[in-house]
Amino acid sequence: MNLAMLSLAIIGVMLCIGMLLRAKIPFIGKMLIPASVIGGIIGFIFMNVIEPVTPLNLDCGTFGDLVDTMFVLSFISIGLTGSQKAKKEKEPDGTKQTGPVLGGVGMGIIWCLLYGLTPVLGGILIFIIGRAVGMSGWYGILIPFGFCQGPGQASTYGRLFENVYGFENAEMVALTFAVVGFIAAFGVGVPMARYGLRKKLCLYEGKINASVEKGYMGPSEKGESVGYETTHSGNIDTLAFHFAVMGITYIVTLIIAQLLNFIPVIGSSFAAMLFFCGMLAAYLVKAIMRKLKIDYLIDNSLQSKISGWLSDFLVTGAFMSIKINVIGEWIIPILIECVLITIVTYAVCMYFGSRLGSDHDFERVLGLYGTATGTTPSGLSLVRMVDPKLQSGAADELGIMNASMILTTPVMILVTLGGTKVISFWVMIGGMALSCILYLILLKVFRVWRKPSFSFAKGERYFEEISSEEEGGEREYPDTPDMGGAVKL
Repeated sequence: MNLAMLSLAIIGVMLCIGMLLRAKIPFIGKMLIPASVIGGIIGFIFMNVIEPVTPLNLDCGTFGDLVDTMFVLSFISIGLTGSQKAKKEKEPDGTKQTGPVLGGVGMGIIWCLLYGLTPVLGGILIFIIGRAVGMSGWYGILIPFGFCQGPGQASTYGRLFENVYGFENAEMVALTFAVVGFIAAFGVGVPMARYGLRKKLCLYEGKINASVEKGYMGPSEKGESVGYETTHSGNIDTLAFHFAVMGITYIVTLIIAQLLNFIPVIGSSFAAMLFFCGMLAAYLVKAIMRKLKIDYLIDNSLQSKISGWLSDFLVTGAFMSIKINVIGEWIIPILIECVLITIVTYAVCMYFGSRLGSDHDFERVLGLYGTATGTTPSGLSLVRMVDPKLQSGAADELGIMNASMILTTPVMILVTLGGTKVISFWVMIGGMALSCILYLILLKVFRVWRKPSFSFAKGERYFEEISSEEEGGEREYPDTPDMGGAVKL
């Protein structure tokens, strides 16, 4: 029996159960929790309570391997997906960018602030309370990979800490952070959205139709096309061709990882980040195809659906890769840290998000909070609760904000230097704290730290209109967002 294939099939079963529960239980439907999260929770219970008394012999480690592999493939898929450059709207004098661009940049910088702040707080907290159960403060700095980046990054960096830096069960800890992050995303985000609707803090009247709540199209509803054929089926099926190109790219990924190993000191760290190598390999393969003038054979719509398939499966698999008895006594410090980081994430998103300076800052806060605790689709789900037709522009800004995430490079360098023992734990923590000051400065530089546009506590909106001089031009609100740039999984 192929254990990996069986595990993949079980993930599919849990996804179908999640879809069924969302469709049949109104409470779950109204919370807009994705089937991947619902199925993941059911799968977590199954693996820790039911599976031990079955003859299946499933292993949480196999699910972890699948999550890690699917995460690399998702980045390969994203890299192979072409993207159209967005036109930059400008003022008549041709100098200033529009509000959505500035809003996306501001949201990205706030996300970077959380990426630098949460490991500082988490590392110090676990250093203090984890010593009683033999838990090093190093485990505490894994929190941004789970909260800010999601299960894929959590698995990748957890394995890096475990296999390269020598911290036992680091992957399990990081994935636990990611799982609790999803719970925080919807457990806190949904009440936030409903309160905002009740207090009329949103730009548009939010009313979600039955299909969105159920999570599937009715027989009379017409959905969007999932893609177009680019090859003749008598030769090779289009989907088969796309997967074949991904297979070639995966081989190139492994070659790049081997080459990175030759870099002194930090080479092994970057080689262990296969998702990074996968993205580079995808860009290389895409460039070669463009040079050969065959890049049109990759259909962007179909490739993005492959990315979505990988994302759903890896989220559910992440829940099922956690074995509660492995974490043991560490579960209490982990949960305490998760509660603290949830509060901090909420406070940072609410304070700075309400000061981005627009008539839809509340929608931005919801999207930012959902992304900073789960994944980009989590943020989009929360936005849909108050803006079902995605008219405010906040959904589009969730895609734009990913470009700003490159600003987390200083934090990543510090983690690498700390993990390879080039710098000490406390020097690393101090460096991360300084990076937070840099992000605060950038919020001022980009003029996205302004007066509050609403008060969540009072349930009042202060914003009426932003002049073109402040915002940089008149916004256009697309009916559907372009999420092609979103890479957070």
